[in-house]
Amino acid sequence: MDVLTKRDAFEYLFELAGESCGNSGEDLSYLDVERRERVVLSIDDEEDITHGIALRLAGSGYDVRSAKHGMDGYRMAFSLHPTAILLDYNMPFVNGEQVFLGLRENPLVATIPVILISGKVDDRTEARLLKMGAFAVLHKPIEFERLVLLLDEISGGDPRPSATNRKN
Repeated sequence: MDVLTKRDAFEYLFELAGESCGNSGEDLSYLDVERRERVVLSIDDEEDITHGIALRLAGSGYDVRSAKHGMDGYRMAFSLHPTAILLDYNMPFVNGEQVFLGLRENPLVATIPVILISGKVDDRTEARLLKMGAFAVLHKPIEFERLVLLLDEISGGDPRPSATNRKN
């Protein structure tokens, strides 16, 4: 593909990640910092889990984007530059640890907090992942209250409107 303009470049990156880069109000630009602050990328081969996470986190003010495969999620991290990445440890083809290492090796996405999620991680593996820079390791079934607290910590506070700061 010939890239002629910055817009062409963005469209190409979003196309690689399976996203849209149009002009509608629902599209998310890499440079749209205010809207990006609440975006979480979920990389998990189990669609039911990702869908459940998206539904639960939407009630806490998070916009969850999903990828079914490690490489798709890796590419999406560059186009979305999300607040945090929820990364399944056990995936086919490219596992969560390989994706995590790839993210940490690239300075464009190395600072994005990654929360690894798994039902089959032993204590030694968990300690190693934390030492490698994982923000947290959660076990399935996910405790959503803990996940929301972690994401609120990452994003700098509780985004949910209260009676005193709600806009009318």
